[in-house]
Amino acid sequence: MKNERLNERQSNVRTAVGLAAIDGGKPSDFTKKLLKGYEKGLISSKELKDEILKKYAKVSQ
Repeated sequence: MKNERLNERQSNVRTAVGLAAIDGGKPSDFTKKLLKGYEKGLISSKELKDEILKKYAKVSQ
């Protein structure tokens, strides 16, 4: 993955975490690990979303 794209992903993650923080949210260790994988280009945004939904759907049941 090109450096430009990786920088864009890092910016997207910082923005998302910052917006969540405004509402008092903080990513869990599980989510932080996924976000790092996304930033490095190891997983897609769809995989990130799917893993988070799968994890927290189980928690709420």
